[in-house]
Amino acid sequence: MMNQVDRLATGLMFPEGPAIGSDGALYVTEIAGQRISKIAEDGTVSTYAHTGGGPNGAAFDARGDLLVCNNGGKWPSDVPSTSEAGEPEGGPGRMQRVTTEGEVIEELLEIDEIALNSPNDVCFDEHGGYYFTDPVWSGLVGGDRAGGPVCYVNSEGEATRAVADIAFPNGLGVRADGNVLIVCESLTGMLLSYRIEEPGILSGTPKANGMIGRRSVPDGFCFDASGRIIVAGHGSSNLFVLDGQDGRPIEIIELPDSGPTNCCFGGKDLRTLFVTSSDKGYVYAIEWPIEGMPLLQTQ
Repeated sequence: MMNQVDRLATGLMFPEGPAIGSDGALYVTEIAGQRISKIAEDGTVSTYAHTGGGPNGAAFDARGDLLVCNNGGKWPSDVPSTSEAGEPEGGPGRMQRVTTEGEVIEELLEIDEIALNSPNDVCFDEHGGYYFTDPVWSGLVGGDRAGGPVCYVNSEGEATRAVADIAFPNGLGVRADGNVLIVCESLTGMLLSYRIEEPGILSGTPKANGMIGRRSVPDGFCFDASGRIIVAGHGSSNLFVLDGQDGRPIEIIELPDSGPTNCCFGGKDLRTLFVTSSDKGYVYAIEWPIEGMPLLQTQ
């Protein structure tokens, strides 16, 4: 299929975590900018909230609060979009909640008295809870294979580590049927699928659910209504479209610049794919032939 790629916004400091608010506007995290930004239809950028640290993945709940994975202040300093940022803080990772009034709440800093690593991305399930990835940042920057967990927080706020030792767990999402959690394993180029046995209880051995190769790091992703997975291939300029059931490659979409980090659907009829691109600090808008998959939202 032919995809027209338009540059919607510029000047962002390592954008990530695109999410659509209840007002229909696009919100993105700026990791090196340490803030959440709102992007209007005409591309105008305004600050929604200052989070400090390094806000990464984000998702709105049904109340309109924005749940934010904050990696503590870690970002690459060798790309144009971070040239004017200060030195990375390297502070403690945590989960944050930005209320509809703009208040930033520190929601979760540890599980079972063990501090979080660098929360990266988040998604809700149909039971009122959410999953988030918590990689060891040195596993990506240093090139080792330090494993990190996928964590789960249930509707009562109880947090557990659902699965461990993923080679830099990154983007994740619950499939439309609610039975499978798919996780990007960035250091191997794989997408892994875990059967959800119960809320927060995942099958022990994952199945391969796609491979985009090791030249492109599978970062964030989203689903369209047909079940296809659109994966941001960080380290390249590509989006990879995969079959959601078996990971079969369907299409590669070339973006004008390198560094896609994440994507989400929004716009009229959920037919606009928004893509954050970190290296130069852009957000792209792509008209999609079908609508995106509506996201699950906890109450």
